[in-house]
Amino acid sequence: MKRVDPHGRAARRWTIAALGLVAVAAVAVAVTYTPLFAAADIRLDVPPGLRRADVLSLARVDGRSNVFHLDTDAVERRLEGDPRILEARVTTSLPDRIAIEIVPRPAVAVTGTPRTLVGADGVVIGPAGSTTDLPTLLTAHGRPPGTADREIAAAAAGALGPELRGEVDAVVVATDGTVRMRLAAGFSATFGDASELEAKAESLAALLAWMHDEEVTVVSADLTVPGSPTAKLAQGSTAVPFP
Repeated sequence: MKRVDPHGRAARRWTIAALGLVAVAAVAVAVTYTPLFAAADIRLDVPPGLRRADVLSLARVDGRSNVFHLDTDAVERRLEGDPRILEARVTTSLPDRIAIEIVPRPAVAVTGTPRTLVGADGVVIGPAGSTTDLPTLLTAHGRPPGTADREIAAAAAGALGPELRGEVDAVVVATDGTVRMRLAAGFSATFGDASELEAKAESLAALLAWMHDEEVTVVSADLTVPGSPTAKLAQGSTAVPFP
């Protein structure tokens, strides 16, 4: 009588079961590459200055993109590689939705000839066109600043805020890195180094408001210490315009 090996029978059952699982897994993986997961629903709010087609081209996303296998981090990196885009967030929702959120890089100044727009981080965004309400970034010699000085000047321009930027003709960076604002009102305000830029911007705004209220003419101002600003008036006196 032939003996039955119970261990061999169990091993065969396990082998068959394992092969079955592999087959099921292979089918499941294959399914993720079918048109079921094609990006039929691409949601994108396009900010001003960008076109939907351009954003999708940068993202390398279209209706054939596979939502299941999409590398959202890679898509975000491609989008943020464009200087017009400050931040990008890409999410997916199975089976067929891709959502792209774009935060544009705001322009805070212009520089160079022909003029180009610059962000608060010093990144050159692109042609300025007919933009006239942004300050120009300059060196003390009246030339466009290099990368390091451009970053300092752009940070100072960014700290001003939209309304105050309209009052500034130029942001000038000296050879030692100190910053001076050349105002449309006809005087310059010294910011000193690139520290406390927001506080210095608030001090400049308060100075301009004080000028308007008191109807005085300022020749120059020193905001190096934002809590203790001084202003030289046309009459030759030096005033502390506000506490």
